[in-house]
Amino acid sequence: MLKDLWRQPQFLIGFIFITGLLALSFLYEPFIEEKVKMYSFFEYNGETVGPPFTPAELPPFGSDRLGLPLWSYVIQGAKFTIVIGLIISLFQVILAFSLSVLFINFFQKVQRAFEELVESMVYIPMAVIAFMLLSPISFVIDEPEKAFVKVLCIQIFILTLIGIPPLIVVLSKEIKKVLQEEFVLSARTLGASGLSLYRRHVLRNLLPRLTLLFFQRNVAVLILFAHLGFLEIFLGGAVEREIMMGVTRLFSLSNEWAGNIGKAYFELMVAPWILFVPLIALSFTVLSYNLMATSLQRVLLGDKGRVKRSWKADEKQKVSVKGMENEMFVMESRETYKG
Repeated sequence: MLKDLWRQPQFLIGFIFITGLLALSFLYEPFIEEKVKMYSFFEYNGETVGPPFTPAELPPFGSDRLGLPLWSYVIQGAKFTIVIGLIISLFQVILAFSLSVLFINFFQKVQRAFEELVESMVYIPMAVIAFMLLSPISFVIDEPEKAFVKVLCIQIFILTLIGIPPLIVVLSKEIKKVLQEEFVLSARTLGASGLSLYRRHVLRNLLPRLTLLFFQRNVAVLILFAHLGFLEIFLGGAVEREIMMGVTRLFSLSNEWAGNIGKAYFELMVAPWILFVPLIALSFTVLSYNLMATSLQRVLLGDKGRVKRSWKADEKQKVSVKGMENEMFVMESRETYKG
């Protein structure tokens, strides 16, 4: 399956974009940050201009109100946005699969009630639940710059937990289907049970589905980050800075994209590029994950397609063999008639 996946152009495009952006982001602090300048005023077309600079005044993406180029925000915040999303998605899939196994084996009596509870909460936006749980943290932390790691760990923990219940419902149904397959029933008959049954049979059968679910969760987590950014919930916390005399704004400590989107929503009518640059970066990352997920799904369905095509080929071969036999019979009869 991996060989077929690497042959998919869409998967390669998404993978190269994300890995290249991550590599550039991790190289930002040691090699790029010291070369980034904060601009105050300079001459442009014979006029003195000040921040925020447009993309024409300060290529390629312009600057924010502090005079910092927006491309530095995109590169620096890529590792926090993408890596934190990967961590949350990975924890959600692993924990949801483990808890689904526990539910099926030990908590079958409460499983139905749990599914009904989760399905009833589908109509509540995930961003609202996350906002209610994460907003009190900003009031408790007095010095956000010193508590950056602590706040970030708490946010990862909460965002991981709130995404697990829907996954448990989905994976529980998938595991039940696999347990009814003939090869699993045969393995149980031969004595397989416990962890060995799930590790050797259930997990191997569900691994492609779990991988696809992992990519889909990355997209959902990134969208959740964007919603929280508009609600001024920034990954790692926020710090208040003065953008002009007597005017202060909240800035993300990690420069993650969702925080840059959230702090710039009021610039939509004045300096829209401040909002659109991190939004476009987030959109391209979501598109890359979708391309990778689509390629994986195409490979998984392609296996079934190959089976169907091989079956059709066998049928055609049988027809052709019958045709050859008939033709040989006719030829033989003609030769006998001639003799």
